[in-house]
Amino acid sequence: MRMTLLAAAALFTVAPSLVQAEGTAPPAATDTKPAITPLAAQAMYNFTGCVVELSRRGAEKLLAQDFRSEAYREAMKRYVKGHGRCALGNQLGSSQLVFAGNLAEHLLNDKFSEPALAADLARDRSAAPIEARSASEEVALCIVMKAPAESAALFRTEVMSENEKAVLATIAPQLTGCVKQGTEFKTNRTGLRALLALAAYRMAVTDTSGAAA
Repeated sequence: MRMTLLAAAALFTVAPSLVQAEGTAPPAATDTKPAITPLAAQAMYNFTGCVVELSRRGAEKLLAQDFRSEAYREAMKRYVKGHGRCALGNQLGSSQLVFAGNLAEHLLNDKFSEPALAADLARDRSAAPIEARSASEEVALCIVMKAPAESAALFRTEVMSENEKAVLATIAPQLTGCVKQGTEFKTNRTGLRALLALAAYRMAVTDTSGAAA
């Protein structure tokens, strides 16, 4: 496995990126290395906070869908469009992954305190393992299960802050044991946070028997 951590740029390139046909771009919902500026990332986080406040049930229904499906992508477009007033003229990034990850964070932080979320993520799920729907989700689920306290702490940091960078640095070593030998997983700081939030949310809404909580 090849792994490189570019700390200065907070980029993670870990030796499966999602394989695409030559000349095509990955769907936004599965782009694990979103091209989004720090300012746009902060604007997106604030936007999703407003969205969840206005339509919490809508966010929960969206995240309950399979992100690989066309129905999910269409539902996300409708959901975003329906909350345009939350943008307030901000320039938002176009990453569906980041949007979904931010929704997951806000829902988690509203429901759990940091210690309560860490305890929930640390529960034994070996009796009914959560089946990953993509290689990137498999890595994220693995990291959250191995570092529940650090993951919970991450979601309490300000987006693109020094605190966020510091917590991600404590999480980064988990990549070694969570990325399969001979595979490559590519993401950046924003993408990794979103992936971990979505993995944590899926764990939090699934009880230890494998049923929806």
